[in-house]
Amino acid sequence: MKRISLAACVVGAALAWGGEARAQKCNSCLCGNGLFRIDNCASIPRRAQPAPIGTYVNAWRHLHDMKAEMDDFVFYRNMWVRGGTELGALGRYQLDHMTSRLAKVPFPVVIETCQDDRLDEARREVIITLLERRGFGDPSRIIVAFPIAEGLSAEEAPRIASFYQSGGFGGGGGVGGLGGFGGFGGFR
Repeated sequence: MKRISLAACVVGAALAWGGEARAQKCNSCLCGNGLFRIDNCASIPRRAQPAPIGTYVNAWRHLHDMKAEMDDFVFYRNMWVRGGTELGALGRYQLDHMTSRLAKVPFPVVIETCQDDRLDEARREVIITLLERRGFGDPSRIIVAFPIAEGLSAEEAPRIASFYQSGGFGGGGGVGGLGGFGGFGGFR
């Protein structure tokens, strides 16, 4: 380890003081006179600087937020009474929730397909009628399709539930706790 650091110092000193490593003097700021011979007048092309911290992370977070918000405008198969054309309690709640926000967002209203064309079209007509009664008159935004969000299988649900009840990543948490990422929680 000592040999490596000594060699690095020798190479660094040779580059700093060597004839080829010295920068040319600039008349405007006299660069090249310092210890490390840094050219402060170098012409840096536009966009050569890295993006500010958080640029890419925030873009991903925004994308995830938008996809989660899109899910607020989906009628799933379990929102219909006995697989028919009448909305159940959860479907009516979803309708009330989306009606107030529908004019402010660009998302379509998605009705999850049951792969029966007649039933899908009947459900679409029900949603169009209910939304027209509430003042929304653009039926082109109401589509029948598979939603983007995926459901959980029966095997995944207990594992995910226990993960969040135990406090997530840090192990603190718990129901009623202050945890989450290793906080004060754990009170059950």
